[in-house]
Amino acid sequence: MRPQVQNSAIPEAAVSTDFEVTERRFQARGLIILFLLSALVFFAFNYWHAGSQLPGVLVVMTALVLLFPALLLSSKEKLLVQAESLILWFALISSLIIGLTAGPTGGLSSAVAFPFLALHLKGRRRGLQWSMAWAIILFAGMQIAAQFSLASAQNERLLWQAGVALLFYIGIALMLNRAVGAGQNSDEAAAADQGNKEKLAYLEQIAYHDSLTGLPNRLCFIEILDKEISLAQERGHSLMLAHIRLQRMFENRSIIGVEASDRLICNIVATMTAAVGSRGVFARVRRDEFVCVYRQHSEEINATEIIKEILAFRLEYKIDDFAVQVSHTIGVASFPQHAQDAVTLLHKAGQAMLQAQFANQNLAFYDEKQEQHFVRSHMLFSKLQEALRKNGLSLHYQAQVDLRSGTIIAAEALMRWIDPISGPVSAAEFIPIAEKSGLIKPLTLWAMREAFGQLLRWRAEGLNLSVAINIPARCIMEGEVVDELRHLFRTCNLPAGSVILELTEAMFTDTPAALVQIVASLHKMGFRLSIDDFGAAQTSLSCLKDLKIDELKIDQVYIRGMANDGNSRAIVQSTIQLAHNLNLRAVAEGVENPRTEKLLQDMACDVGQGFYFCKPMPADVFSQWARAWQINKRAALSA
Repeated sequence: MRPQVQNSAIPEAAVSTDFEVTERRFQARGLIILFLLSALVFFAFNYWHAGSQLPGVLVVMTALVLLFPALLLSSKEKLLVQAESLILWFALISSLIIGLTAGPTGGLSSAVAFPFLALHLKGRRRGLQWSMAWAIILFAGMQIAAQFSLASAQNERLLWQAGVALLFYIGIALMLNRAVGAGQNSDEAAAADQGNKEKLAYLEQIAYHDSLTGLPNRLCFIEILDKEISLAQERGHSLMLAHIRLQRMFENRSIIGVEASDRLICNIVATMTAAVGSRGVFARVRRDEFVCVYRQHSEEINATEIIKEILAFRLEYKIDDFAVQVSHTIGVASFPQHAQDAVTLLHKAGQAMLQAQFANQNLAFYDEKQEQHFVRSHMLFSKLQEALRKNGLSLHYQAQVDLRSGTIIAAEALMRWIDPISGPVSAAEFIPIAEKSGLIKPLTLWAMREAFGQLLRWRAEGLNLSVAINIPARCIMEGEVVDELRHLFRTCNLPAGSVILELTEAMFTDTPAALVQIVASLHKMGFRLSIDDFGAAQTSLSCLKDLKIDELKIDQVYIRGMANDGNSRAIVQSTIQLAHNLNLRAVAEGVENPRTEKLLQDMACDVGQGFYFCKPMPADVFSQWARAWQINKRAALSA
């Protein structure tokens, strides 16, 4: 486990930088004030005692021109370097004035401090450049003064002594600056080294641990799991990895708020880690997902007990007066049975968790066959997206026949998909994938538009049929789907009853008031409503009484078995009678032989559908078949 550190290293670094800037600003302003006072004192001395006002006036004017702007610039961090340069320019010019007016002795006495000042403000490299430039300027100035007698007479020897002395002071200033800098650098290096260690520890903490719970994150847990696998291999024992997903945490977060949700997570972690103790190591791999590795190296710890323990987690809390109960789904994989390395073992435990979730179970052990199914489902999901985007889907149509007259009255639109690589994919396989992945709504919208367009084309050709469209349970509650149905019906200007919406029975087992209203509004628009697969679920009679529907479509399981099974015949007979008693039309799907058709006719079933009449066909093939059927039927009647 990696060490946890306080989160203070980085803020301290920022504070030290601010302190350095503040110290430079304080020094600059102190020098400005000192030089201003010195200029005034120099002016006063020259005015009252030296009998010459010119040097003092020039120094004061230089101070006003350079030091006051420097004072203003020092207030801004970005302009602090310019303020320091102005201070040096004042020192240089004022020393030059004194040297020109007072001679080499006076110039040297006022200039020896300049190298110390330059090295202090600008550092060794830039300070040395300022100092050498100043030495050249001052030496040239003193020569000019001596040559033109601008100051009192000085001999040539004194002039050279002054220049050598100035170079000597530059060397002393440079050495002192280097010595002090070395001491400061050593202290700064030690402080920087400590700061870097703290930064690295802090970065390591946030890189390897969850910021909210302090648990190892996925990156850290993989390292832990690698070590556990190595130990298990050496000692000959097994490991069990549990992948736990908390359910409905998004809904809980929306109800109790983000801060309370964070406290809930911390409480859950405390419960789980206390229950596991030292027998396992917990980690948080995603927002609502945790993993725990158990070491099964003694008789006291076995898989059955561990599973019971995980399933027994009671995640019930009271957060800000809200009673919160959190359920969880668990996937389990083990070493060495399912994987030999950490990443693969973690992956397979996650696969097992997803298998449990898709099966609406609390727990699932890793199953290779299930993983293959999961991988195929994921692959088909990607291909289905592409097929929907590139018009790779089509609708086939299967006839619905009036069992009294034998005429075709409608065609059910059925989705078909032929993948360019793997070939035809059964609707029984790709429709559940679409429902689980959220693709079912765009698929349904596409099928609706295609079916409405085909219905218009048939009617324009003189083929007066109705079209039945399957509307999945998730879509009927979608406002976008209902709005599109309304738009299509009005735009196509179709007669009432020409479009049949087949709704699966399962959605009516627990009928919310909103669904009853939606069905009533669709019925009012002119749609015929059919309950599909009737008998597969348990629709209540009160539901049938309240719903505005037009027909019951009996589940084909009973229709296919009725020729040889008396119980199936009894169920079909009672369902037809129920439909008629409720003034509904009875539709039988799955008619595959003439005996079944005869039995349904004897029971007074209204409509039949199945392979006995025709298989699902593309629209153009269906059109030809339907016309031929109608012609043959009329010929049979006339004969």
